[in-house]
Amino acid sequence: MWHQDRDAVAEVARSGNPLLLRDYSVICIFGKTVADIRLEPVLNQENVMGAVRVSVCASETCSRALELKGASTLIDIGKVSATLAHGVRNPLNAIKGAVVYLKHRYGSDETFVEFADIIDEEIAKLDGFITKFLSTSLLEMEKSRSDLHLLLEKVLKITSLQAQERNVRFVCDYGDVPFLEFDAFHLESAILNIVNNAIEAMGNGGTITFRTRLDTMTDRGQVTLDISDSGPGIPEGAFRTLLSPPRGNARDKGRGFGLFISREIIQHHGGHLEIINSKGNGATVRLCLPVESSHGETHAG
Repeated sequence: MWHQDRDAVAEVARSGNPLLLRDYSVICIFGKTVADIRLEPVLNQENVMGAVRVSVCASETCSRALELKGASTLIDIGKVSATLAHGVRNPLNAIKGAVVYLKHRYGSDETFVEFADIIDEEIAKLDGFITKFLSTSLLEMEKSRSDLHLLLEKVLKITSLQAQERNVRFVCDYGDVPFLEFDAFHLESAILNIVNNAIEAMGNGGTITFRTRLDTMTDRGQVTLDISDSGPGIPEGAFRTLLSPPRGNARDKGRGFGLFISREIIQHHGGHLEIINSKGNGATVRLCLPVESSHGETHAG
């Protein structure tokens, strides 16, 4: 332990004066951290210094400890999500059984059968989603070289009825971007979370714009997807904690949970998520995904 190229302990022992080393880099069990270290002489009964006391006060948590804390948060979220998924499946099976009975009981009514088939089909989709949700994790992604625009069109189709009910219009502004390596199941979930939040944020009426661009200014190159709504924007108090891990009932209607999960998914794809807030003029969620193994292939635009 050194102070101005001198042994700090020896200096305190020689001078008898306490010494404070601020922001000293020390080794901890997780790696390295920064701490304030106080060294002071310890006197015996004869008032003679017999030792030097060293007190360490860490001024920040080391990076590895923060990583472990983040992993623990994700594990807790995974447990809650799995419980929720199982809880949804039970009433889903009951609904499916009821539909089978009603189709058998009122099979002569063509209109009823038509709508019962729609319900049956949607139940099958939801059941398939739950099955895949429970059998995969962010660490087990199945990435493949895919078309981001086709994935967006699927998201638009899924959310179109919800948007129509709230008089929300979708606008697409697609650029020439390369195919990307991504897990379609997880990335679709991430984008759906953002779109659903945007629809709810606008209340009745508004526009959600989807804009894709190729950014060649970064080292590897990246594709940016901006999802912008024309709502009231995000309140400043909520904006500060929007992407932090959800705690208890701190998230209104679970919106923060969805954005947090979306960010984790994007980060596991090697990208990052940004929120650009314009109070009173809506908000933009920007997804930045790295260009990897694109081989120069682009969309028609």
